[in-house]
Amino acid sequence: MKGDRGRVLVVDDHKPSRMKLALAVQNLGHEAASVDSGMACLEALRSSRFDMVLLDIVMPGMDGFQVLAEIKRDPALRDIPVIVITALDEMEDAARAIELGADDLLTKNFNPVLLKARVGAGLERKRLRDQELEYLRQVDRLAAASGLIEGKDFDPAHLGLTDIAARDDRLGNLARVFLGMAGEVYRREQNLRKQISLLKGGFLIMLLGVCWGLIPSLSRIIMTDGLNPLGVAFWTLGISATIMLVLSVLTGRLPEASWPAVRRYLILGLFGAVLPHLFLFWVAGHVPAMIIAIVLAAESFIVFILAAVLGLEAPNLKRFIGLSFGLACVVLIMVPGSDGTGVSSWFWIAATLGIPFCYAIEDIVVAALPAEGTDVIGTTTGFSLAAAAILMPVTVVSGSMIYPAEAMAQYGLPFLMIACLSSFSTLLLIFTIRTTGAVFASQTGYAMTAGGILWSVILLDEEMSVWIWAALACLVSGLALVMPKETEVQIPGDLEFRSES
Repeated sequence: MKGDRGRVLVVDDHKPSRMKLALAVQNLGHEAASVDSGMACLEALRSSRFDMVLLDIVMPGMDGFQVLAEIKRDPALRDIPVIVITALDEMEDAARAIELGADDLLTKNFNPVLLKARVGAGLERKRLRDQELEYLRQVDRLAAASGLIEGKDFDPAHLGLTDIAARDDRLGNLARVFLGMAGEVYRREQNLRKQISLLKGGFLIMLLGVCWGLIPSLSRIIMTDGLNPLGVAFWTLGISATIMLVLSVLTGRLPEASWPAVRRYLILGLFGAVLPHLFLFWVAGHVPAMIIAIVLAAESFIVFILAAVLGLEAPNLKRFIGLSFGLACVVLIMVPGSDGTGVSSWFWIAATLGIPFCYAIEDIVVAALPAEGTDVIGTTTGFSLAAAAILMPVTVVSGSMIYPAEAMAQYGLPFLMIACLSSFSTLLLIFTIRTTGAVFASQTGYAMTAGGILWSVILLDEEMSVWIWAALACLVSGLALVMPKETEVQIPGDLEFRSES
């Protein structure tokens, strides 16, 4: 109903009376439609919107009483006011109509002034009833929104209370207060979740640093006996693949067998296992474990360079300064020679950089995996098996195989420890990236370096010279500049309402 103009349905089987009443309604400034039977009346009411019904009582077939009773039984129609049309000598029928729910009476020979008054009063009641129903609906929506806030996955963007908050009455003010409180609840909840995520991520990163930091020291211990890097890599990756396969079978989380998945496993196996292990065992006999741990932190710098080259991240001056610190770290390790850092040639430092380079490629591939449907155990098992499959023919053909009797008798425990630590660290790394994001997980460089230095001091009695301290300072400074910042939580615009003063 727009303003004072209403839409009225005239129901009368007698055509002259029907036309007379419809014309009188139109002369009052309202829109009129007419039907000639009770069934046609109900069909019209259910297919179109009407603000009032002028209903004749005496009609063939379905009479006015039946129509009136059906209207009042229907929840969608019961609030439409009905004025019954009756003759002067039909008082009993009029009383019955009132009992059935008719809102008013009008005689067939109506007075135009009386028609205007009764139609106007009926439309006014309909308008007030519509406002009341809309008010109650909005109250129900406001109450339902309070229940949404109590839910675990509360999202303020889905409250949909903007139209209620735009009202200029007390309900509108209540909605504005509610939205302001909802925004504050959302903000606090997001901050709490962020703190929990940071604590969880920090624990994962420290655990990863302790576990992975032990691998360079164990590799150094093994490779001082002059073993072939290919043979050592084959045994450690083979044991690691066996461990992951058993875990995958026991948990029922097998790797995917589709070609796109196999292709990912081959890429991850090559850059996340085969090549970094070969580089690690190759340089471990010539480079102290402490230096290996420091150089490994260059992974974050290389990730940034690759991301910038691939167009995944925009370069900026701050991060280029961070890269300069990373380069200074490498130079400080290379320049002093064996007396300052324990490295006889810069060549071995350059070779050591191959390890973080491979891991940087692995980070980018893992971060590109789909968020849904990527199973940590299945993925780790898949690329562990792919790594062992890649390395086996190379090891056999090159004559670098370490036979089981020698491997298990002399190096069984170190091989098993490296394999277990490698499998667990890989699982932990993928889980950390998938749960905390590549940005936060890239800070593992700090933990790995700290863990590597700690284990090298405990197991190998290595010492940090002034040059190594300076290199470490450059490394930490560079990482602080290269690390991207976390984005702040944005509050949806419809929560920016405030209560009236």
